[in-house]
Amino acid sequence: MKFYKYIFLCILAGITFVTACQQKEDVIPYGDFTDIAIFSPATGEAVVQVEGLMSFADGSRGTTSRLWTIPNPSYFINNDTSELTEEIAHIRFMEVGSVPVNLHLEFTDTTANYDSTIMVTVLDSITTDLDVVSIAGNYTEEENKLVIEAGSIVTMTDTSSGNPDTYEWILEGFEDQSYSTKTVEILYKKLGLYDVQLISSRVKPYGRPDTLLLEDFIEVIPSTLPIVVTSVDENESGVIEVQFSRDLDNIGLDEIENFTVMVNGTTPAVITNLALNSADQSILEITVEENILNSQTATVSYNADNGNIRSSDFVDVETVTDLPINIYAVEIFNSNNDFESGVLAPFGDPFVENAGAGGTGSYEMLTGSAVSGNHSLGITMGESTRMSFAMITDFFSVEKDKTYAFEFWVKVDENPSKIEMTVRFMPGDGWNDSYKQWLGSCCTTALKVENIGTWQKVTMLTDKNPPADWAETKIHFQLFSGAGGQTKIEFDNLRFYEYEVGPTE
Repeated sequence: MKFYKYIFLCILAGITFVTACQQKEDVIPYGDFTDIAIFSPATGEAVVQVEGLMSFADGSRGTTSRLWTIPNPSYFINNDTSELTEEIAHIRFMEVGSVPVNLHLEFTDTTANYDSTIMVTVLDSITTDLDVVSIAGNYTEEENKLVIEAGSIVTMTDTSSGNPDTYEWILEGFEDQSYSTKTVEILYKKLGLYDVQLISSRVKPYGRPDTLLLEDFIEVIPSTLPIVVTSVDENESGVIEVQFSRDLDNIGLDEIENFTVMVNGTTPAVITNLALNSADQSILEITVEENILNSQTATVSYNADNGNIRSSDFVDVETVTDLPINIYAVEIFNSNNDFESGVLAPFGDPFVENAGAGGTGSYEMLTGSAVSGNHSLGITMGESTRMSFAMITDFFSVEKDKTYAFEFWVKVDENPSKIEMTVRFMPGDGWNDSYKQWLGSCCTTALKVENIGTWQKVTMLTDKNPPADWAETKIHFQLFSGAGGQTKIEFDNLRFYEYEVGPTE
């Protein structure tokens, strides 16, 4: 019964066939052949945890001799040795690393004799460990503890043995957030002592979770650095959120007079409320009387000469002037629009439309040249070339009664042939030439010679509306290079969003 128990358990775990039938051309059907199967706890892979079990079945026909061998200290549980002649071999792997499982088969026709080696990856059991990769901020190391200043960012990564693939970080002070990546970056803003706990496990082959708890591992002390604004964003409700590098002390409404929100550079907005975010005291919320549109620009300033705002660790906030506010927009196109996946999707491969007439072109996903992040799209065109690329998946919807803005960044690296382009928006399953905009070196700042090698932002379509409601809409780029030589151009950070138009526009 022991024999059948192992077979049953392993079949449940999964089957991998590692060799197809190998037959001589003159062998009749159902004659001599070799056929080996693996019963593995990691479906589709010859992978097991140390001290784990894996089974192998030899279904070969016509054999006169069979010999399985495995190097010590691993062994066949069939007979507790390193050699076996049975059809089905059950092996317990006792050593971490790549372990060969050898099978030698002999047939009446000795020319059909067969040797096979299956390499099995034996993983260590999981022992959780972590490493502090970096600390952005002032800090010191004490015994079993890091002492950091408020506002520091700590980057930690899993360094566990046993190749875990599942992570759960339990971080004191951040219990309301979920962290399940191998590496985490944590901004510590509040003074105090914090535990760090990491649970590592493995799905395939199953690796029992292991836990590491570092009690009072991080101590946050008052900072010697100035408190700074890290971002300013308008949220969906029209409230301006000023993000500081660490928590603020209580703020009264009397501080309103020390703030200025300027719209379009000339018009001050009326501030009606000033308060700390109820869930995060490093965010200052500014409420203005009239909603700021994303067709406008806006800035925020704070005068520290009259103000008394300070951090929770008693550092005064310094004067800030004309910080740009990122105005809220309903984003329509969100699928890999910054190319940070390192692939072109949802766009299809660019193609040369006039290749038959001598046009040439190519593309590549570039690393290290992006306007932000790591990746951008690079296109190279020979002279007198017409080249296109368009979305083929992840289409989005538009409505004819709404105005939209299309924004992207472009950098021309070589432009001797005065590049031109037309950007079209059209139904996902067809062609439309009415919702588009043309750009050319003659009259588009971003493509002019003086801006070669510099990223430029292009915004278009704000004076147009879609010709109809399209449930599925795609973006189509068509590029043209003239005579004069090779053209190189890069694209990054595409945005398509609802454009808010004021009553006087």
